[in-house]
Amino acid sequence: MRIAVLGLGEAGRMFAGSLAGSAEVRGWDPVVMPELDGVRLAESAEDAVADADLVLAVTTAAHSADALATTLAAAPRGILHADLATAGPADKRALAERAAEAGFRFADAAIMAPVRRGAARTPVLLSGDGAAEVAVILGSAGMSVDVLEGPPGTAAARKLLRSLLVKGLTGVMIESLRAAEREGLGDWFADHLVETLVGLDRATLAGLLEGTASHAGRRIEEMEAAAAMAESSGGRADIARAVAAVLDSVAEQGVPRLDASERRA
Repeated sequence: MRIAVLGLGEAGRMFAGSLAGSAEVRGWDPVVMPELDGVRLAESAEDAVADADLVLAVTTAAHSADALATTLAAAPRGILHADLATAGPADKRALAERAAEAGFRFADAAIMAPVRRGAARTPVLLSGDGAAEVAVILGSAGMSVDVLEGPPGTAAARKLLRSLLVKGLTGVMIESLRAAEREGLGDWFADHLVETLVGLDRATLAGLLEGTASHAGRRIEEMEAAAAMAESSGGRADIARAVAAVLDSVAEQGVPRLDASERRA
């Protein structure tokens, strides 16, 4: 098995190093070319993919199309191309269509946790016609993989939904912790934040949504007051203002309906 890894940033290095024990791995990056045990550094992207069975494009979304173009131009016809960039479902489908037109198989791959945790603790979701085969290859290297039903873009959608949640929560944490510090309540609020998140379950989530449907007007006032407090001490309240705008939409659009049971989809 010959695997080409295009992009040797933090994620690319992790994939290349993990796969080197079970496959012949060639790596290439336009900026950094780190020494990796068991990985041969190619002279060019074309050299990396020239006789590959699988290409892992571990690039930014802005370079996904270029990585696929390299595979289509220089790799053996019909091989697997897996795109691991964080991009929208429509972008992944467009790449898959280009690959299919040229006779290549495609996998939409989404990395669902920080790669610094290591291969075994970095779950990867896969969708598309090449997903099952890519899952076998990554799984043989000890990675946690899950093949999803549905077309390319299915994995990407889950990744971006997670990004909305995790990055959104991080933004809320930063903004609220800054406000708490300015009020001299940083330690108390940090503990309160942790307690609130640890206590969150599906029933609590459903209750928050249902309560918002009933009391959106009052909660808009609360967020506006919280924003004013943060701004009065010289801070910013971008997220608080945005939350107030979302709450304002509830009167017309309602809230998502959620089963309060512990059942998972």
